[in-house]
Amino acid sequence: MLRYIIENKKLSQLMKLFNFVLLNMLLLGGLSLSTCNKANAAERPEAKKIKAICTEIKEKVPYPDELLNLKLNEKVIVEFKVKEDKTIEVIAVETLNNFLKLYVKKQLENIQLNNLEGVEGKTLQLMLLFTN
Repeated sequence: MLRYIIENKKLSQLMKLFNFVLLNMLLLGGLSLSTCNKANAAERPEAKKIKAICTEIKEKVPYPDELLNLKLNEKVIVEFKVKEDKTIEVIAVETLNNFLKLYVKKQLENIQLNNLEGVEGKTLQLMLLFTN
């Protein structure tokens, strides 16, 4: 009986490790598919507009004061749609940190964009990195 419990505990730990590795693979896979990364690689006029929007968003999302004292190295992947009224509709936020998930969603929903010409209604992805 004791051997069975120990084997179940090892299996549980192995499953947790597998889930963690799988989630990281999905997050990294999302980074390689992000719209902003593709925009950096291309020099088409549309790609330049997408890059400008992504740069503007990164500049307007400050590091959260609540996390200044914590050692943090967190990636946040955001999928969003640019609306015609110069605002952002957040579709999905992927991160392991629940505070950052809510924080980024709130920050993006309160941003007024300047550089949106030609990308209204498009769905984009952006990776934000929070480190200190």
